[in-house]
Amino acid sequence: AMKKHKNIEPSMLQDLRNGKACEVDAINGIVCDYGDKCRVQTPVNRRIVQIIKDKQAGKLPWDKNCIDMFRDLA
Repeated sequence: AMKKHKNIEPSMLQDLRNGKACEVDAINGIVCDYGDKCRVQTPVNRRIVQIIKDKQAGKLPWDKNCIDMFRDLA
């Protein structure tokens, strides 16, 4: 099943590439909101939201090195 879907591009990535606002707040941001309400830290989701918003604002380049932005959370 994975081979069949390996070339599918996520809709959020499609939105970002096309300069459209994506649903990062509705997907990852909501996890952060619930974490705050339950006093559970959500550092990876917070970082995802930050990176996506920075990319949308043109503050970060478009490359595959974003994984490096998570190394301090390990």
